[in-house]
Amino acid sequence: MAVKEPGITASPNRGLALTVGAILALWGILGFFFAGEGGHAFFGNDGGYLWGVFLVNPALCLVWTLLAAAMLIGGLGTTIGSRNLNLVAGVVLLVLALYGFLFMNTSANVFALNTVDNGFNAIVGFVLLVTALAADRENLRALRADRDNLDALRAEATHG
Repeated sequence: MAVKEPGITASPNRGLALTVGAILALWGILGFFFAGEGGHAFFGNDGGYLWGVFLVNPALCLVWTLLAAAMLIGGLGTTIGSRNLNLVAGVVLLVLALYGFLFMNTSANVFALNTVDNGFNAIVGFVLLVTALAADRENLRALRADRDNLDALRAEATHG
């Protein structure tokens, strides 16, 4: 008997991918409008302010928008795909936060990251990483077992 893919509300990874994807899409798309004010460089250590606190330049907005697109697509896909995407996006955001904390007040800050950006990226990255590693264990176990059973049946059918 085939295991049914859990719905968006039954899978923490799918639900979180869609939620974070929507937030990052909002931040990224709106950020482009504020990043363009004052003629800021695509990669530069200055930028515009989104909601008065997030320092954004086009490069950071592009990163957020690309992550958003991937997460929205992944969230509408499978639980396993969403889990893997949450894992990768969590690592990307944590690396971006670490980069920002290390290079915030230097010319190497090509994403125009400030403390609020770094905190946001660190918190969201951590939540994505923890969810990817800890949630959906029963769903993932059932889906993998179902896939393994299906593979075994296919192998038996082709050799038997």
